[in-house]
Amino acid sequence: MKKINRTVLCVTICAALVLPSIAHADSVLEYLVKESPVSETTTQSIAIKNDQIMVKAAGGDKNLDLLYRHAPESVVIVDHRKRTLMTVDEQQVDRINQQAQDVQPLLKGLGKQIANLSPDQRQKLQELLGDHVSLNMIAKAAEPAVPTRLVPTEVRKVAGIRCRTMRVMQGATPIAEVCLADPAAMKISDKDAATIRALFGFYERLATKSQALARQLGLILPNIAAREVTGIPIEFLDLWRKNNGMMTLHRIHTSTVSPELMRIPSGYKAVPLTLWP
Repeated sequence: MKKINRTVLCVTICAALVLPSIAHADSVLEYLVKESPVSETTTQSIAIKNDQIMVKAAGGDKNLDLLYRHAPESVVIVDHRKRTLMTVDEQQVDRINQQAQDVQPLLKGLGKQIANLSPDQRQKLQELLGDHVSLNMIAKAAEPAVPTRLVPTEVRKVAGIRCRTMRVMQGATPIAEVCLADPAAMKISDKDAATIRALFGFYERLATKSQALARQLGLILPNIAAREVTGIPIEFLDLWRKNNGMMTLHRIHTSTVSPELMRIPSGYKAVPLTLWP
């Protein structure tokens, strides 16, 4: 699968964990994004309208948008820099998994051998391969799958809103923290809430199909069921990367969203889903 900013992926996942509450129309959640504690703050917005969700400036990247459509169910990755549209759906993921199935035993074998290399041997091999192939990524192919679970930690306030912090654990390793607020306090409509829940169900199915392959590509796809947690994320902290990127809710709009905001650009080239960017 195309690698997308990890913070984008996780916040999109967490934004789907919401229960129906308020009966207004259309919603826009605006987040402030920082790739590291010292990096420049950028803005990402998530607009919800008519069974669609548009993530503008995904992960703070102004050249990247994500559009979820409930029917037919898919996510379109809009790359404004390359002027391309890449559709992610269950059929495309099945195709990629089928193509990768034959080479997975090879990756596992290589992963076991790489794990047995000395640090010096590992460094020399990485130098030979260059930056395009990560030994750490290949080594993960030999590791057993580790389940994901949520651990509640504390109740606090973010941007004046009370929320409960949940730590996302991959085995014994914390990979993220998310603070979840009561949806009633967010004034999200029942219809928009249903769209978000549909997105989460879609992600859950894709994550189940792609867990093994994702690990071999150096990605972690937390597979968390909606029944494990309720609420809307108002803050997210990435603990998996060294830079600890984070997203914090800045403000919420519940007025009517323009249909223009939900449209993908015309004239962009459709490209197939691929393993690499």
